[in-house]
Amino acid sequence: MEEDLDAEREEERRATNEVLFRSVNEAIEQQALRFGGLDDEYEFVCECSSVDCVERMTLTLRQYEEIRSEGTRFVVVPGHADPQVEQVVERTQRHDIVEKDGAAGIVADQGDPRSADTPSDFELEV
Repeated sequence: MEEDLDAEREEERRATNEVLFRSVNEAIEQQALRFGGLDDEYEFVCECSSVDCVERMTLTLRQYEEIRSEGTRFVVVPGHADPQVEQVVERTQRHDIVEKDGAAGIVADQGDPRSADTPSDFELEV
């Protein structure tokens, strides 16, 4: 029973790390919208659960926004997915898209700065 609780706490901690990295990417997107085009490429940080990860990947704003349309989805460098707390839903040469479920999915969804009532700046620009 205690092992299950510890595992759930670890899953929540990892999801919290990813939510933090996602907020960094949200700030990158905001700046990119002010200075560039929707199809220009920008460097985004890997949203994996490792606090030591400093890797980057290149995405257009359209690609990033498509990933962010789901509050439980994150973009990670290929190979950075953690199968204990997420599943890969799409793979490309430059990035993987992962989706959270269970306790990690709840943390991810609650930590999503967007909601149905609050459109992103991207949606306002289009």
